[in-house]
Parts: sequence; C-alpha cells; structure tokens
Amino acid sequence: MPRRPAFPPSRSGKNKADAPPRRAPRKERREPAARAEKHSEFRHSVRTEPDGPRPAHPAHPARTERAVPSRPLPPSPWPQAEPLFPPLDADARTALERLPEALHKVWPLNAAHRRSLPEDVAALSRLLTTERRDLRHPYWSSPAFVSAYLYYFLPWNLLRLARLLAALPLPDPRALAPAGGEALLLDAGSGPLSLPLALWLARPEWREAPVRVLALDSAARPPELGKALFAAWGACLGWKTWPVRTAQGPLENLARQAAPLLAGRAGAGPCRPWLITAANVLNELRPGRKTAGGRQTWDEDGEDPDGSDAGDRQSGPLAERLDGLLEAFAPLLFRREESCSGGTRAAPALLFVEPGTRLGGNTIMRLRALALEGGLAALAPCPHNAACPLLSGQGGRTWCHFTFDSRDAPDWLLRLSTEAGLPKSGLSLAPLLLGPDVENAPVAGQGTGLPARVLSAPFPVPGLAGRGRYACTAQGLALLEDAEALASGGLLPVRLAPDAPRDAKSRARIVRRPRPQPSAKP
Repeated sequence: MPRRPAFPPSRSGKNKADAPPRRAPRKERREPAARAEKHSEFRHSVRTEPDGPRPAHPAHPARTERAVPSRPLPPSPWPQAEPLFPPLDADARTALERLPEALHKVWPLNAAHRRSLPEDVAALSRLLTTERRDLRHPYWSSPAFVSAYLYYFLPWNLLRLARLLAALPLPDPRALAPAGGEALLLDAGSGPLSLPLALWLARPEWREAPVRVLALDSAARPPELGKALFAAWGACLGWKTWPVRTAQGPLENLARQAAPLLAGRAGAGPCRPWLITAANVLNELRPGRKTAGGRQTWDEDGEDPDGSDAGDRQSGPLAERLDGLLEAFAPLLFRREESCSGGTRAAPALLFVEPGTRLGGNTIMRLRALALEGGLAALAPCPHNAACPLLSGQGGRTWCHFTFDSRDAPDWLLRLSTEAGLPKSGLSLAPLLLGPDVENAPVAGQGTGLPARVLSAPFPVPGLAGRGRYACTAQGLALLEDAEALASGGLLPVRLAPDAPRDAKSRARIVRRPRPQPSAKP
C-alpha cells in the first residue's frame, strides 16, 4: 500500500511525480533549496508561482506546448461542490486574448523589444527572487522590466484574480451606490490596477454599474499605466470602463485619500465605499524587508529571505501592523449614514489576496484571527467564523491556500511563458473576504449539512475508500473519504457524525462518503 504523506499532504493538486523535470539548481539557488528541505512534509508539492511582483524563478526547462491534462477523475460520490475558481466565460477569455492590443497602445514594443521580452521576463524573475540583493533601483524605472511586468506578470495576475473574483460573494455595487452617486472601489497597493481590471473582467453584470475606482500605490507610475491600460482595453473591446482616480501614498492613507470622493468634493457625485481591496501587499507590512521595487521579495517556498516562518508567531511586529491596517480601513467599512439605492442595508466588504505560499497563507490566517477579534466577519472562502483549524494546533506545518489550473490562459501568454522558461500548469492564491456585518457571515449547519471547504490535494488513506482530501469546517479539520473528484476550494455540505472517528495522523474527523441513493421505482 502506498505510504501516506505526513500531514498535511501537498495541496497543490499534484505531486512531484506529475511535475515536469527540473533543471539542476544553480549555485545561487542552493540556499533556498536547502531551506525547503527543512519542510519534508511538503516535498511532494508542486511549487506554483506567486502573484504580483514576486515572479517565480525559471525552474522548468522550456516547453513548446501546454501542460498535459491530468487523467480523468473518477465519478464523485459527493454532491456537486460550489467551485471557488469557476472557468472564465467566453467574453473574458476573448478579452485576455486581445490584451496585447491594449498593451501595445499603452506600452508599445518594437521588433527588438519583442525579441528580448522573454529574456527580460526571466531577468526580472531572477532579480525579484534569487538575485534580489542586486536590486538597487525601482524596477518600474527600467523600460525592459516595465515591459516584462505588463506583458507577463500582469496578465497572469489578471487570470488568477479573475478566476477568484468570478465566484466570490461580493456585495453588489448597484445596491451600495448612494442616490445619484457611485459605489467606490478602493484598491490599496494597486500597482497597475491588477485587481480592478480583473474584477471588471470577471463580473460583466457590473461593467455598467455606477462604480468609481480609487487606486492607491506607493509609486506613482504603476497606477497611471494601469489607468491608461484600462481605457485602452475597454476601447478595444467596446466595453464601458469605470472612472479611475490615482493617488500615491502608504496603504494606511487609503481612508484619507478617499475622503474627498466620499464627500462629493472630487468633481463627481457622492460616493460610498463598496469594496476595499489589497492584493499582494501584506508582505509590505513586514518591517525592514521592502525592496527598491516598492514591494518585498519572497523565495519560492514563500518564506521570508531569513527563513523565518510567519505562522510560528501569533504576536509581534507583523501582528501589530496587520492590526493597524485593519484599524486604518475600519472607517471605510463602518459608514452606514448614507442611504443606499433602493433603501437597502447592504454593507461594503474588505478583500485581501496573497500568494498561495507558506508566508502568504500564514499571513492571511493571522489577519483573519485579528479581524474576527476586532468584530469583523469572515465571508469567504472560510465556511464558518470559528477558529481557523489550520492556525490552531498545527504548529505552522500547513497554511491556507487553494490551487487551480491555468486552462483559461491565452495562447500568447503560454507561448511567452515557455519562451521565458517559466511555463505554468497550476496557480495558487490565499484569499480572505471580510465584512462588518455578521448577519451576512456563513453560519455552520445551514442548509442540508455542515459547510466544508476542500483544502488539500487527494492522497491515499489506509482503511478508507479511494483517495481522501482534507476540508475546513466549523467543527475543525475534516478528512473526506473518496474525495479525489472534488476540486481545491470546492464548498459542499457534509454530514459529520457526533461519534466520527479521528484520523491517527492529523486528528481530523473522518467523514465517510455518502451512500448512493436508491434509484426511484418506475
């Protein structure tokens, strides 16, 4: 019988045997690789590239084709799970295929620049990972690196975020916009508007909504490039875009920058907060680790460069700064004096998205604990508002993140990725949606069973049928029997018996597969 991995198994959805062969590590990569060996329980995981300004090192040899699809999954005995990362619709896929048309209007490449683009992508990747000590100037000041970011890293981020945003239970901006005014999307650490662009791409029903964007970043150039790209992309597609106001400053200044818009003093009608977002920026809060590029660097295992593990510390400077950020955003979440369209009592929401690395996932888990202590509610992907079973009692051995395939990536991006030596078959994220209204939070036991969110890749479990997966519930970690056909992030109801046995390794409660229902008699 195959040996079972130590808890937790890889949650990447694949194991090392399924991954393409790696190049022999270069000299400068030996130290990070040695750190990775400390975490032997994760040796079977496939490393997926994090988001934002931390490109992955080109770890795979160049390939000239898409990743081979995984073998077909067996029929599932479980009810249909609600996906966390549904596929993009046809219009969104077409929009991504046409993104280079808009990029060419904003940041055109001549023939020589196009030929050097794969090398520039690989160079920026190395600069932000293994060669980060050589980063002396902001990479946004280098035309070659701007090209690499806009044509490679931004499109991959758009795909990741759009897949997530398509299904998240976000509030409706039409319900939050004040009479005669607009719903305000406040994006902190916006870069080139990655999240607003992805949201516009993923939710076609809101493209005509009265929405205004406030994009705040520590650097002035990235949001201005994103604003120009938004206009050019909308013109290419014939889609309405949202007006954008850019601002420069630290994350904590978001409420102050929003004040003129909220008061109707910025040349527009009154605005009301709709969604406060911060993607790939929580690492900026780690003291002393910011690079000249304006963001921090991560090694490919998601640890900080000193090898410390964020999940091992429940207090300290990072916790204080996370708590301070929540406090800075609080005035935007708890504004209830304005009347909403239709007289509804809809509340704004706060969305954080981090890379699906150990550091990113641990930071999100710690942020969730602080947010719940401060009176906020976890709306998604958490299926409950109880203590996080991964944060408590697991000793930093695992972290909350979800993985999905790259099936919706446009062909031009796949070709560029291959040319740069950075092909992809899997993507990962660690998201957290918070709200001020506990009435809208998920409640354990609603519907036909206990809500459970699938966390891990499938793995064999002695004594259980098929391959199991771990899932998060309000009653702690659960081990689902015969769950290979369920996708990472899937949400489904389960029946957890009061006397359910516990798994010997993880102490998770075992949930047996549902019994097949008898066929109806004719």
